[in-house]
Amino acid sequence: MSEHQRHDEGRYVGRQVRVIRARRGISQQVLADRVGISRGAIAKYENGERPVDSRRTLHALAQALGVSIGDLTGHEQDRLDPSSAGFHAAVPSIETALWTAGNTTRTSPLRRIEELKATARQAAHLRRACDYAALGPMLAPLLTDCYQHTREATGTDRDTAWDVLATVAYITAQSASRRGYSALAWTAAQEIERATANIGGTAGPATTAFTHSQILLSRPGSLPAALDRAVSTAQRLAPDVRTLGEVETYGMLHLQAALATAALGGDPATHLDEASEQVDRLERSATGASILRNPTFGAANVTLWRMSAAMERREPDQVLELAPTLAPETIAAEGRRAQYFVEIGRAHALRRDYRQSLHALLRAEHTAPQQVRGMSHVRELVGHMMRTARRELTTGDLGRLAKRVGAVPA
Repeated sequence: MSEHQRHDEGRYVGRQVRVIRARRGISQQVLADRVGISRGAIAKYENGERPVDSRRTLHALAQALGVSIGDLTGHEQDRLDPSSAGFHAAVPSIETALWTAGNTTRTSPLRRIEELKATARQAAHLRRACDYAALGPMLAPLLTDCYQHTREATGTDRDTAWDVLATVAYITAQSASRRGYSALAWTAAQEIERATANIGGTAGPATTAFTHSQILLSRPGSLPAALDRAVSTAQRLAPDVRTLGEVETYGMLHLQAALATAALGGDPATHLDEASEQVDRLERSATGASILRNPTFGAANVTLWRMSAAMERREPDQVLELAPTLAPETIAAEGRRAQYFVEIGRAHALRRDYRQSLHALLRAEHTAPQQVRGMSHVRELVGHMMRTARRELTTGDLGRLAKRVGAVPA
C-alpha cells in the first residue's frame, strides 16, 4: 500500500499509531507487549482492518506511545469544524472571565439577577441541544455578570448570584469538555464547587466530581482516578442529599461511576441500580431554591447509561436488547438522544451489520450534528466502515457522512 493510498483513506487511530510508533522507533511486537495484546491486533489496527473502538485499548495505546488521546484521535482538528466555530472563537474570552473572576473591562451594562437566571436557563437549554455555536458567545458575559453580583449584591441576591454562577460554570465545563478543552473544563468545574461553598448543599460538589470524573475518563492512565473521584464523592455526600436538584446530581454521579467501572472492565450493576433508586426519589423530593440541576436525570437516562456501560464492556447484544425498551423521544436532551443512536450504531458495527449501523449514526447526526461530528469514536467507526463496507454504502450516505465527520478528506 503506497503512502498516497494511505492518505486517501483518511485519518483513523490505527494510522496515527503507525506513524507515531515508526517515529519512536518501536516495533509492532514491542508496542503489542506494552499494551498487552497480540502483534497481529496491532497490525490490524494500523492497517485499518479493525477499528480502535474500546476506551481501554485507546488509552493503553496512548500510554504505550507516550502521547495524548488527542494525538491519536486528532481532536485538535475538530476545532476547525465550521458548525461550532462560534464556540471556539469565544474560548479566549471564557478563559479570561474565569481567570479574572469577572474582573474585566465592561462593555455592556450589568444585568439584573432575574435576567441572569433566565439567560442561564437558556444557556442550559442550548447545551442540552448541543448548539455550541450559539452557546459559546453567551458564556463569558454571563460569567462576568455573575461574578460582579457575587461581589456587589447582598442577602438573598448574593446567594442567588452564587447559585447562577455555579450553574453557568457547569454549562461552561460541560461544553468546553465536549469541544476538546479539557483544561478549561477542569477550571470551570472547580468554580462550581467554589460557588456552592458559599450557599451550601450537595449539588455543587456532586456536579464538580461528575465533571472532573468525565474529564479523567478521557485521559490515559486516569481511569482509576475517574472512578475514585465519582465513588468517594458519592459516599461522602449520600447522607445529605435531599432536594430535587441534589438527587439529580447525586444520581448522575452514580451513572458516571458505572461508566468508569465498565471502562475498567468491572461490573457497573451496583452503581446503575443505585441510580435507579434515586430515580424513585425524584417525585418525593422538594424542588429547592437552587437552579443548579440536571433535569435529564430520570428512568430514560439510566437506561441510556446502561447501554453505554454495555458498550464499554463490548456487549453489543445487551445494547440492542435495551434499545427497544427506551423510546428515544422520552430522552430529555438532544445530545443524550443522539448518544442513544450512537450506541445502537456502535453495537450493530460490532456485529458487522454496517447498514443498520449507518442508519443509526445518521439519525444521531440529524439529532445533534455539532455533537456527533466531533465524536472521535464515531469518526473511527465511520472510517472503518468506509474501508470494509460494500461499495453501494461507501459511495452513498456513508461516504457523505465520512466527509462530514472528518473520516476522509472533504
